[in-house]
Amino acid sequence: MQQNRWWNRSSPSNRYLFAALMAVEFLMSFTFLGYIHIEPISITIAYLPILIAGCFLGVGSSTAMGVFFGLASLYKASSHYVMPTDKLFSPFLSGYPLGSLLLSVGSRALFGFLVGVLFRLAIKSRHPRVWAGVVALFAPKLHSLLVYSAMGLLFPALGYNFMNAFRVDASDLLLSLSCLGAIQGLWSLGQREAVRNFGAYLDQAGSVAHKKGNIRRSWILFLFFILCAAVASTFYFAQRMAYMLGVHGLTLSSEVKHDLLHLQIQSLFATLSLNFLLAICLLMVYKYLSYREYLGQLDPLTGVMGRKMFQHFCEKHLTGKAAPSQGWFLFVDLDYFKSINDTLGHPAGDMVLKRVAQNLEAIFSGHGGIGRMGGDEFAVLITDPMFQPELRQKLDQFLEETGAILAAPERVSCSIGACRFSYPQDMQNLYTETDRLLYAAKRMGRACYVMGALEDSELNLIGG
Repeated sequence: MQQNRWWNRSSPSNRYLFAALMAVEFLMSFTFLGYIHIEPISITIAYLPILIAGCFLGVGSSTAMGVFFGLASLYKASSHYVMPTDKLFSPFLSGYPLGSLLLSVGSRALFGFLVGVLFRLAIKSRHPRVWAGVVALFAPKLHSLLVYSAMGLLFPALGYNFMNAFRVDASDLLLSLSCLGAIQGLWSLGQREAVRNFGAYLDQAGSVAHKKGNIRRSWILFLFFILCAAVASTFYFAQRMAYMLGVHGLTLSSEVKHDLLHLQIQSLFATLSLNFLLAICLLMVYKYLSYREYLGQLDPLTGVMGRKMFQHFCEKHLTGKAAPSQGWFLFVDLDYFKSINDTLGHPAGDMVLKRVAQNLEAIFSGHGGIGRMGGDEFAVLITDPMFQPELRQKLDQFLEETGAILAAPERVSCSIGACRFSYPQDMQNLYTETDRLLYAAKRMGRACYVMGALEDSELNLIGG
């Protein structure tokens, strides 16, 4: 059930984009970044993140963004200095809490849902970018239609109805063009190869387990510190401002103190949103650079771990097991690989190496790590407990699939040394003993494996 949720289905890059849009939504709602002032008009563009989420993330994301926008407007309307009409959006000041909640949050959530659906339909059309532009162009009017309709339905005494949404002036034109420009600009940006590669790296970085726990802990501590510092400073300055005004002979009523704290908390939301957005950007850059570094340590031909990276992987696992348990270490060497290069050419040899690595990954990647030690030799560290019959079955499968890489009469074969060991283990000692098993397999005629156990420096040979 959990795996069917949107958050688990979405890619890491989409999650980062959603988190960034959420921060931008609150930042625009609680500052003048969400408003355009051109005398004598003032219009809001604070729901632009809803359109972006609907176009590039989907219906669920745009609906959630609509809820965020509605909650922000609800909070802003809950101060005593706002205009009477704005108080309709506050459950605390309107006199009709349920109606205000439906107006401020419900209408915006519905707007996000409808925008998401319209963008999905546009993207599935023959000309997705054109129709996405049409949706963006008319989205402001859709928002006005929903809000005015909700006002007329929930607060009919004020005389508002859906017809108010069809009034057109210069501000409507400017707002529609702003929405159109934002969607088309981001669409063009998303088509660039550099942006696509950046997103692909973020998606792939999620599968790299190294340092993942440390990143999560550091991320949580950073956000907790920012939150505590921001909350403490907000209440401190609100109290000190009231005290300062009192020193100068200005006595504040309870309503004024409420509004003063209200503004400070609004400033707090803006500050937290800005810091959260910065943290998201830094995390994305860190993930991107970390994955680039990770790719640099992979073997460029086969895509498995290179020698240095595999040695680091082995050191981490061989010395990191607290409880006594067992694992397997394999050396895999292609038989007569030089003759394949000499007879069929180096492109064919490269293809064979790639297929051997793919076979190893298909069989063992869920149980440990695979590395290319150099030339035609691979190594596998099986970190999961595995009984000997199961390993025999996997090795037989590997030899069979490897033998079918080239068409008859050519045949690819491997010699394999498999050493069972107990944790913790010295890597050099394990390398040496597994190498002995590998050469035992070669002496047995190649195209086979020899299994052994590393116990008290005694090697027990088990041929296969």
